[in-house]
Amino acid sequence: MLNKNAQSNGLAILAIEKAWAGTCKAVLGGGLPPMRELEAYLSRHAEACHVEKSSISGKPLVAFGNYPPGTKFMRGAEILEYEALMRNSKLGINDIKDIDSAIRAVSEIGIYAGDIVLGNSGNVVDSTRVVDSTNIFRSSDVIYSKNVAYTRIAKYCESVFGCASAGKGTMFAIGCNEMYMSNRTFECFYIYSSSDVCYSANIENCQDCLFSFNQRGKRRLIGNRELSADKYAQLKSKLLSEAKDMLSSRKSVPSIYEIIRGD
Repeated sequence: MLNKNAQSNGLAILAIEKAWAGTCKAVLGGGLPPMRELEAYLSRHAEACHVEKSSISGKPLVAFGNYPPGTKFMRGAEILEYEALMRNSKLGINDIKDIDSAIRAVSEIGIYAGDIVLGNSGNVVDSTRVVDSTNIFRSSDVIYSKNVAYTRIAKYCESVFGCASAGKGTMFAIGCNEMYMSNRTFECFYIYSSSDVCYSANIENCQDCLFSFNQRGKRRLIGNRELSADKYAQLKSKLLSEAKDMLSSRKSVPSIYEIIRGD
């Protein structure tokens, strides 16, 4: 029988998968594989996630980022114990004979804290530096947000997957970087106050853009060319259908950066 923590994590992942399905429908019309099947693709913008052991309790914890060999770790819930240890820790006389010795001694007692979940947060799995957020999976630096997975930095967002630097008002985003007050975006970079934008970059105050760049106050663009509503809808449906097929079969698609670089 699963222990209580495993059961709680399982329910949390079910809630996040449900949010993923809703995001896929909003952005690409639905029909994508479960979130966990696309983990490699969705993790491209996330910090490196790895499991470490607490030097205080020996319990496992999730850490994000890259650390040099010998780095010590502790769980966020163990901060009070660590503070007590630090208060009672005194450097030896040889440790303070010069600045290099002092730096080395202090470095030896420094510990990285993972699994930091603060405030009114719930359904947080394998994540750290989470504040007042719900349904969070394998993400870091998530504040006042809901339904976030494989993401690095999300503030005041909802339903954001595989993204980085998602700012206030961002909703329904997949594989994007640097967004603000934008909805329904897929494989984009630098999207501000815009909606229904895919494979585009440097877009502000626009609606309905595909493969478009450096645009302001435009709508129904494909390749920076404005189209009639009917023509735009027809081409959009075809292009997004092809992207969905690729995600389903290959479990990945080219990123916006690969397209910009010409990889």
